[in-house]
Amino acid sequence: MADKNEQRESSKKPKSQTSAPKRSLDVRQKNAAKPKSDAQPEAAEAALAPKTTPKPKPVLPEAPAVKAADSAPLAAAKTAPHASRKPLLIKIGVAIVAVVVVIIAIFAVLIYAFGSTSPVTAAVVSVVPYPAERVNGHFVSYNDYLFEVNANEKAYVSNAKLNNQTVVSWSSADGKKLLKQIKQHALTKLETDAITAQLATKYKVTVTSKEVDALINTLYQKYGGKDTLLKTLSQIYGWNLDDLKKVIYKQLLAQKVQTAVGADPAIDAQTKAKAEDVLTKLKAGADFAATAKQYSQATDASAGGDLGTVAKGQVEDAVYNAAVALPVGGTSAVIKTQYGYQILRVTDKSDAGIHMSHILIENVSFSDYFAGQQNDAKVKVFIKS
Repeated sequence: MADKNEQRESSKKPKSQTSAPKRSLDVRQKNAAKPKSDAQPEAAEAALAPKTTPKPKPVLPEAPAVKAADSAPLAAAKTAPHASRKPLLIKIGVAIVAVVVVIIAIFAVLIYAFGSTSPVTAAVVSVVPYPAERVNGHFVSYNDYLFEVNANEKAYVSNAKLNNQTVVSWSSADGKKLLKQIKQHALTKLETDAITAQLATKYKVTVTSKEVDALINTLYQKYGGKDTLLKTLSQIYGWNLDDLKKVIYKQLLAQKVQTAVGADPAIDAQTKAKAEDVLTKLKAGADFAATAKQYSQATDASAGGDLGTVAKGQVEDAVYNAAVALPVGGTSAVIKTQYGYQILRVTDKSDAGIHMSHILIENVSFSDYFAGQQNDAKVKVFIKS
């Protein structure tokens, strides 16, 4: 019996143990069914939610510092294509320079040893400024030299054909002689142009493009129009419009320089100073006739400067009035006249007029002045003419 009672009691115990969780769940349900306050809905939900433990973030090992030496291979790898191009570009540049130097050297030999005037040489010197000569420290280009030579060569051939004359071959003896004269003439012309340009700088003389165009338009009207003139110049000299403008520019510059030189008070002062030196000799007792023969530039210098008897109106008023004021045997001061500076000696006076002699120191003409500039110029010719 006891065993049966024990079995009954043991069978009842599990029932009581299993009911406890049920009641606990019911209580939770009852509590959950109760209305929640507005202040704690989220807290209640959080309490009921299952608790989860956040996973720890993986800690990455710190990257080691990259040293400059370690990064060098990477940088070299990145720049390797560019670095490999650089030596190639340098080699190409050196090769180009070498070729240019060789070409320049070859044409230098053709120019300075043989005086080449070929079309190929003309094309090269239009780019490379080979000097033909140096005038007072200023270089004259071989390109300008060829311009003069080629124009004169063509002019010779054109004129010979126009006059039905035989055109000599430039390779013949006569042709070589003529070509040498043409080349020498070109050098002289370039010296003249260089000195003119230097004087233009000294006297601040300029020529504008409008002045050049104005003169060219005048030539158009004079020679039958633009097309006719340019065609004629091309046939005779081989010139185009730009060549004509260059020629006209030089002509106008020379004219302006001549005017500026004539008005230069310094040149006038030089003429007067020469006359004053002559007067000093006369005052020191020099014979008038002998001095006139030596220094006077008048046509009567060989006659001692004797003008004979002169009436009013036969000479400049300045000369006649100075003679009137002089006593017989008197010598005047230096007198400025249109021809230069003069010194007078009155030898007699009569109703017919005044017998006088004179010494004339002429104004320096531009041609004489320019000739002096050419004689004083320092010229160095580099080419074989």
